Amino acid sequence: MAGNALIFILLSGLGSLPSCFPRQYHLVEKSVNWTEAQSYCRQHYTDLATVTSEEDVTKLNDALGSFRGGHVWIGLYGDIHSWRWSLQNKSYYGEGEAEFRMWYSGEPSTYYIDEYCVPMNTGGTWWDYYCSSSLPFVCYNDRTKGSSRWILVNERKTWSDAQSYCRQRYTDLASIRNLAENEEIRGLINDTSWIGLFRDAWKWSDGSTMSFSKWADNHPSEGDKHCVASHLGKWLDYSCSNRFYFVCYRDVVNMQVVKVRLQSASSADLEAKKDELLQQLRQRLKDQGVSDDVQLRWVTQPDGRVFHKEGKEEEKDEESCGP
Repeated sequence: MAGNALIFILLSGLGSLPSCFPRQYHLVEKSVNWTEAQSYCRQHYTDLATVTSEEDVTKLNDALGSFRGGHVWIGLYGDIHSWRWSLQNKSYYGEGEAEFRMWYSGEPSTYYIDEYCVPMNTGGTWWDYYCSSSLPFVCYNDRTKGSSRWILVNERKTWSDAQSYCRQRYTDLASIRNLAENEEIRGLINDTSWIGLFRDAWKWSDGSTMSFSKWADNHPSEGDKHCVASHLGKWLDYSCSNRFYFVCYRDVVNMQVVKVRLQSASSADLEAKKDELLQQLRQRLKDQGVSDDVQLRWVTQPDGRVFHKEGKEEEKDEESCGP
C-alpha cells in the first residue's frame, strides 16, 4: 500500500508538464527557391516554418521585423508525389503493388487546384480529377473472391462520399495492384468511375498535416504553383522556383524542474526504485496524451543521490553519525 501511495504522489507532482513546445521563428534574408530554403532550414534550424494557429501567424509576422511587407517562404507545399490508396492495410499489397499505376498520357497533370483524386476511364487509364466531382465508383469487398470482389455502384458521388459508402457497406474503394485487376475493373465500368487512389492536398515540410489555413483571396490558384509564401499574414501559392527570403523555425525546449515530497521509510529505498518509478511516470504521462517530445529524468545532487530526507529528519541523521 505504501508503495502505491508513493507512486501516486510522484505522478501527481509531475503531471502538469506541458505536452508541446513553442516554436521560435527566424527570418533568413537570402533570396532562394523553396527547395533551397528547406535545405537551409533543416541544416541550421529544425525546418521551414510550420504555422498552425493565429498565434503562430502573429509570431511569424513579428519575426519579420522591418521585412513584414515582403514575401517569405514558409513550409507549406503541395506534395504532388504523395499518391496512395484509400485502403491502407499493408498486408493487402505485395512488393511494389501499392505503387502500380495506369496513368493516361500526360497524367497526373497537377495543374488545376483540387485535382487530388483519381478515376478510371472506360479505356482503363487513370487521371487526377476534382474530388468534388460526382461520379460512379467501384468498391472492394474482402469477403468475396475473384472478380465478384469488385462492386460497381452506379450512383454519382464525390470521392469522399464514395469512400464513406464503400467503407460502410463493403471494405473500401477499389485498390488496383496489377494489370489483371485493372482489366477486371475496366470490364466492369461503363463510365468514368472513382477508384481509391488519392493524394494529400497540402502538407508541411516537417511532415505535419495541415489543420489550419490562412489563404489570401483567390488562393490557392490554378497552375504549377505548389509552394507557399506568406505576405502580410496571408498565404499565396507560387511556383517553387521563385526566389524569396524565408522563415525557419526551431523548437524551443523548456526545462521544468519539479520538486516532489515522498513518504518512505528511507531514501535508500527510493534510490533503489528510482528507475522503476521514472518508467511508471513516463507511462502515466503517455496515457494522459502527453507528447513523446517530453523527456523526463531525475536531477542528481552533488553527492550523487536523487532523494534526500528533509528538515528535522535530515538533521537527526547528521547528529546520529558517529566515528
